[in-house]
Amino acid sequence: MTPLALPAAALLALAALLPAQKSKITEERVRETVSWLASDERNGRDTGSPELEAAGQWLASRFAAAGLRQVREGAWFHEFSLPAVRIDSATVKLTLTRKVGDASEDFVFEPDRDVRQWLPSDGLQGEEPCTVAKVDDPVLQRLLRARSARRPVIVELPITHPYWTKSGGVHTVLTRRRQAARPMLLVREGLLPPAPEGDDRVEWTAAWAVGPAEQVEVPQRNVVAVLPAAADSPTRDEYVVVSAHYDHVGLGSALGGDNIYNGADDNATGTTAVVLLAEALAERRLRRNVMFVCFAAEERGLRGSRAFCERPPVPLERVSANLNIEMIGRPEKGNERKCWITGAGYSDFVEVCAQALATEQVEVVPFRMADSLFGASDNASFAAKGVVAHSVSAGSLHEDYHQPGDEVQKLDIPHMTQIVRGLFDVTVALADREGDLSWSERGEAFVERLKGRRR
Repeated sequence: MTPLALPAAALLALAALLPAQKSKITEERVRETVSWLASDERNGRDTGSPELEAAGQWLASRFAAAGLRQVREGAWFHEFSLPAVRIDSATVKLTLTRKVGDASEDFVFEPDRDVRQWLPSDGLQGEEPCTVAKVDDPVLQRLLRARSARRPVIVELPITHPYWTKSGGVHTVLTRRRQAARPMLLVREGLLPPAPEGDDRVEWTAAWAVGPAEQVEVPQRNVVAVLPAAADSPTRDEYVVVSAHYDHVGLGSALGGDNIYNGADDNATGTTAVVLLAEALAERRLRRNVMFVCFAAEERGLRGSRAFCERPPVPLERVSANLNIEMIGRPEKGNERKCWITGAGYSDFVEVCAQALATEQVEVVPFRMADSLFGASDNASFAAKGVVAHSVSAGSLHEDYHQPGDEVQKLDIPHMTQIVRGLFDVTVALADREGDLSWSERGEAFVERLKGRRR
């Protein structure tokens, strides 16, 4: 790696500037940033949620305050859309018949006040056996995650529950109707009798009707900012993309009374790294432009990064590398101040990273799932287009992965801060290096498989 030719005095000035810039990456600022992103107020930053939209605005304001540039004039966002359906709880009709032994009783519900539609169905009406369960029932939660059911599902829950508040009136659900999917309806708590004592079997039948679901496209936004290259650099038209996804999975089944899946490690840590790297580097001018991107909809199948690479704000031929940051806050025991890289043998990316990280005494170590996870994060969208792209992680798939327990207080902030400081040097190394990164034979073979999956 050879730096851009500069006079000796300028090189000495840059050498003095580097530690000062990196000193902006402190434990206090790491904790403050990751805590905002993963707070309960963000409600798990689900794709399509108002909370994710607010997080995007907040990220854009951080980039603007740092003095970075917009990738196109007037916008900090790269926009795309996801397919969804729009449904109306005011159209729901529901009568439940409860049979215990020879006795039966009917329950009729008022639309939108007593009953709401949570998920769409493949039909508009029916009269058939149904499942009735409370919202914290584990079997019910599996059905909710599948977003599909072969019989109507009636969920009893308090009106303070987020499912209830989000399903009032006309609302949008980020899913298309599936075959063999009956509606999932919500009934407010207190309108159904308790289960009978003893072994008496309760049978439920639902006579139901819902309005037609309208297929729509819901706008989403990646957040993008650019650190311009040095004006006299011969590679000033090239880019290094530093990225992380800022979405998580939102709300789900409660564990210990907590149903907010905060996503502190996954991936508020990676997003924090992108923000702090952008702020620390804001006054530098490197050989290449650095594009900082926070992707939406990673948890929906890498949809944000896929849309970005399908409609890139700059030609992908000008992107020399993608440094993607994923889950850097909870190291396995003994791996503090260490990190691992997905698909490490697929290119010479890891060699550049290892050398740069060593300046902060961060060691690159193997991870048992590193190759299998290469295609599981946003770097894969770039790799499928031929860009050398890897994810750097400094944690593990811990027991709180996609669970309410992924909270800020479980993060190792000193470890995370050291990793971010090391990634500062990685970003500089990627942007200032001479020549291009290249795939190995194994990497080229994997990239061809990725391309085949995206066709």
